[in-house]
Amino acid sequence: MTVSDTAALAFDLRDALGPIYRRLLTEKSLSIGQSRALNRLVQDGPATSSALAASEFITPQSMAVIVADLERVGRITRTPDPTDGRRMIIEITPDGRAAVDADRHATNTWLAAAVASLDDDDRAALAGAVDVLRTLATR
Repeated sequence: MTVSDTAALAFDLRDALGPIYRRLLTEKSLSIGQSRALNRLVQDGPATSSALAASEFITPQSMAVIVADLERVGRITRTPDPTDGRRMIIEITPDGRAAVDADRHATNTWLAAAVASLDDDDRAALAGAVDVLRTLATR
């Protein structure tokens, strides 16, 4: 495959994934930042705002806004770090877990229906592409 072919494939991939990603976002009730922060707390457990910001590759100031919004609506709690009183530990609340679950259900429902509408050959091709996409995501 030539450099030109590779660039065209990259463009086509972005062009194909963009509308799917945007459609998934319309199914969610959480903002992207809120969703990412809550999912990180579900996956990794309690964290500081700085650790959340670093894990999501955003500025601490941006994460502070997200954390404040999530705390205001009761989806996270902040408590002083027992080993360093200057830091706050952020934990997800049951309402935060429910919001994550609701968003996952909404996006999975739409995507499962869309995949089910494909014919067998297209579903097989898509299944084969999933591992490639996962590998691509780590590069």
